[in-house]
Amino acid sequence: MARTRTYLTAAGETRSADFWQIWEALRELAVGRMYDDSQDAETRLIWAKLAIVAGGQRDASSGSAPARTLADEVSVRAYAVREFGAVPGDEIRDASELCETVFRGIGMSRQDVSAEAAARQELPRDRMLRLRRVKNLLTPLRSIMDTLGPDDPVRLELSAWLALIPEVP
Repeated sequence: MARTRTYLTAAGETRSADFWQIWEALRELAVGRMYDDSQDAETRLIWAKLAIVAGGQRDASSGSAPARTLADEVSVRAYAVREFGAVPGDEIRDASELCETVFRGIGMSRQDVSAEAAARQELPRDRMLRLRRVKNLLTPLRSIMDTLGPDDPVRLELSAWLALIPEVP
């Protein structure tokens, strides 16, 4: 069961909210600040880290599936790589590690995704939604393809995964 907290609004009203709502508000604020190019890169990266942590806390406190957390994290990290450059070993901007996180998070082989996409008309709703999740995880990675070296095996695997996007609903 989600916990609630009482808070004071800007208008001086008292309201209560589930903890997940507070975490979501913080995540949204952090994402907005991450996009704010009037701030220096270091500050924006701190906001990116906070957005990832807040998304995880939101989902932990609401009982949401980890898939939502991963999709939010991929979006934030892909933006950070694109905006501030890839940095191997960096917890936010390691492009190869981000791709491998997505490949693991998909939990299916490319061949299985392709086969399910081809048969999507006959799939039950939960499997169709799983394909949609695959597409949501892969799409942000399009923008970081060029940060990976031309002979990087992760780039080659990413290229193969990205080729599936038009097939997936």
